[in-house]
Amino acid sequence: MRSVVAWAMSIAMTLFAAGCVQNYPDGVGTKLNPGNLPAQTDLQNAYVEEICQQAGLQPTASNGVTSCGSSPYDAGTWWLFVQAGMNDIDQRCDSYLVWLDDAQRSREPVLDELSQLSTTAQTIMRSTGVGANPITIVGAAFGLASGTFTNVYSRMIITMPHSTIQAVVLSRQKEYREQLIGNSTNRPQVAIVNRPAALYALRSYLRLCMPMTIETEINNTIATFERNGADGLEKDSLISAQSAGVPFTPASKPQKPIRAPVASPPPVVVQFFAEKTLSQEEADFTLGGLCIENNKGTELPQRDLIKALIAIYRATPGSPSTTSGDTISRNDRLAINKQSNCGAARNYFEKFTYANTAQPGNNAFNLAAFTDLLKRSQAGRDLSGSPALDSQVLRDKIRAARVELSLTDVPSPMSSHVTPALITALKKLPKPN
Repeated sequence: MRSVVAWAMSIAMTLFAAGCVQNYPDGVGTKLNPGNLPAQTDLQNAYVEEICQQAGLQPTASNGVTSCGSSPYDAGTWWLFVQAGMNDIDQRCDSYLVWLDDAQRSREPVLDELSQLSTTAQTIMRSTGVGANPITIVGAAFGLASGTFTNVYSRMIITMPHSTIQAVVLSRQKEYREQLIGNSTNRPQVAIVNRPAALYALRSYLRLCMPMTIETEINNTIATFERNGADGLEKDSLISAQSAGVPFTPASKPQKPIRAPVASPPPVVVQFFAEKTLSQEEADFTLGGLCIENNKGTELPQRDLIKALIAIYRATPGSPSTTSGDTISRNDRLAINKQSNCGAARNYFEKFTYANTAQPGNNAFNLAAFTDLLKRSQAGRDLSGSPALDSQVLRDKIRAARVELSLTDVPSPMSSHVTPALITALKKLPKPN
């Protein structure tokens, strides 16, 4: 027994010397400037710099404070920052849960896995491997001592089934993400517009993986069930993303941050985009949403191909386009960017109708309806079943039907495309007996 006590005292003294654990004999304290505040500021600056790089953003420093991008109040920038931060925390939390499962199985003291924490960005963010260290390292950036995660021996969490712990953490992470950044059916509930709000959002997300949060969630669930039965379990989580930012409005909808304008804008940007400050990367991203990559084999000149794809976008029922011509406005660009992946679609109409990730349940139904229409043509009479959108048989039938109907709404190299004009022409044909 004495050897165990001596071992524990040795560990405690090591942590104290390393600065990982602080004692507060006077409670939470009344000093606004505790002695470790400068070091904590350095930790957070290093953390922000690393997450900026993970988000693909340029770290910037002003007056000793690290931020991302050129504007410290850009909602789109901080939206990307928070997403990258949550991805980083997910990776570390997964490693921590693996370590915790091992600690449960061994039921042996696990404090020997602690290591001294450096205040450099390399130590804070680039520690890898499965264990407790990755989660304790990122916790240090938010002022959490290593023992917050690793001192679990003789706690309730060490006796809980690991599947229960994992279910609590994963479900709360999913709920938090949906509140903060939305999903396919719900818009975000809050907007993150500055660094303090972004750090608070990530600290709250990190808390979901803390032992005390897991224990409290499980205890509250048990107590609520005992008092109110199954109906009482519909309750809010202890940690909610709704307090992490300002209420979300359409004006605060995060968009892809605008990069610095290039010195000599490429010709494609000059001709087809109303926003002359767009980078080549942003222009390519929007053209990708028009499915230009799926038309590389048409041997059509790029300029003619883009014109044809823009025309199909404008003709698509339900598209927000309110202008005409070949110029893509900002509203057009944002609408196209909502889904950059075209799948098997070859133009915006096909993507919107048959490969729509926002309404995946309608894709197969719409494609089957088109196949039935195609069978009205002489070319499609012998079409059997409902081929996939990327089926060569289907594309050959479409090309033959266009010749039969004398359609000229697209250049001949794009004659295998499904377009609103083709749909209209097929509907005029009589139904087969």
